[in-house]
Amino acid sequence: MVKQRESVEIYAREINEPLTLALFLKANMYGCDYEASSQLPEALYFAPHFGQTIANATPGIGVGISYVARIEQVEVVETWNDLHRAVQGIRKGTWWKSHQSEIAPLQNARGWEWHEGSKKYSFLFLSKPRLVFNPPINKEKLQKGKGWLSKRVFRFDEFFKAWGGETLWKS
Repeated sequence: MVKQRESVEIYAREINEPLTLALFLKANMYGCDYEASSQLPEALYFAPHFGQTIANATPGIGVGISYVARIEQVEVVETWNDLHRAVQGIRKGTWWKSHQSEIAPLQNARGWEWHEGSKKYSFLFLSKPRLVFNPPINKEKLQKGKGWLSKRVFRFDEFFKAWGGETLWKS
């Protein structure tokens, strides 16, 4: 009997500013720096952890992990034209035009460089985000401490344990 490899069910990252929150909730996308060794391409779902700053600024958003969205496709882009082509190919031109209020601010946002040879980004094209955990899962149940998420891949069972009050780490 051969033990099967555990799948990467959920990829989790921080969202703590309005631009990426709008991209996630309204455009059903998420963008982050590309990491060659990341398990992101294997993940089936994406779950953002909303930080205190964005929760304080946005009614209805609580600190922690509350939403989950199925990952439909992951694209690696380097330039603004690469992103435009990826969106056109996946969501089409009409979608691009109707979501300019969420996407266009990325072009000039601090931390995003869009010239050839600068940086690569992974963009997740997502299904509609679903509110799954209410109250949200506290980060302290997923990892020791309150810093950025040090672990980025999870199983649903781990999320349900953390949501139920168990910690995923040993003291």
